[in-house]
Amino acid sequence: MAQQAAAGAPATACCYDAPREPRAASPSRRVSRQPVGAHVSSSGGLWTAVDRARAMEAEAIQVFPSAPQTWRQTKHTPEAYARFRAARAEAGITHVWLHCPYLPNLAAEDEEHWEKSIDAVANALRVADGAGADGVVVHTGSRRARGMQEVLPRVATALERILAAAPGEALLALENAAGQGGTIGSFDDLGAIVRAVPSPRLAVCLDTCHAYAAGYDITTPEGLDATLRELDDAVGLQRLRALHANDSKGELGSRRDRHENIGDGQIGEAGFRTLLAEPRLQALPLLLEVPGIDGKSGPDRENVLRLKRIRDAVAPP
Repeated sequence: MAQQAAAGAPATACCYDAPREPRAASPSRRVSRQPVGAHVSSSGGLWTAVDRARAMEAEAIQVFPSAPQTWRQTKHTPEAYARFRAARAEAGITHVWLHCPYLPNLAAEDEEHWEKSIDAVANALRVADGAGADGVVVHTGSRRARGMQEVLPRVATALERILAAAPGEALLALENAAGQGGTIGSFDDLGAIVRAVPSPRLAVCLDTCHAYAAGYDITTPEGLDATLRELDDAVGLQRLRALHANDSKGELGSRRDRHENIGDGQIGEAGFRTLLAEPRLQALPLLLEVPGIDGKSGPDRENVLRLKRIRDAVAPP
């Protein structure tokens, strides 16, 4: 059970309404298989992210709602949201996800950090609703030396307050972790959270690099099947709504969160063929967070095309 919300916080009953269906794409934005997308910059305005996505032939996008390493929140205007929605429709972008900035820790012991974390994630959800995005991907945070059961009430209270403060339609997707340190994000962790906060707006984003680094051999059909069965047992596959498609610099079980370009890492092209051929994943957007061919610029056209070639190669005739 979650701790009682702080005095003056909005009631949380709204968080547990009827399950929401994913936002439907218009006919012009539907694709027959997994849309291949990428994290792109929105520097200069949200709508500029669409131009960058088009330049790399991406079919879906992920953006930050504000600078990822600061608490300062970008003030997006109604005009900015309207321009973004229009640009998205024109470009045929199927899915849009925001990635929450990196500073929030929903298990933080420091009260100021915890309150800032709640505010930052709630703001990201409001931006997602304004932009018409599917939702927000968030790193839940770190429990440090504490056990998950010790921090669970604090995490649950934070999530209840976040969903109450941003009562729109956007989903909040908890991302799995690579298993490093006290980072929250194992399948068991995510399962405990969604049982404590059974909101239909809580979802899961599966990062392929993180899963592989945590010891899940997703490169073979047998290993991937076992991984998805375990995830289903923990949280329910109906909550899995997006994939971060990243190769891994580290070896299986390395617990190193080091992304690599598609086909150049330990998962490899064969591993991604296994992933993209899996029927249980074929409705999900694939969002690249790779270093880029130059090793520093982030997702690029070459990585989008690599993933598209793999997708098309495993497509049924």
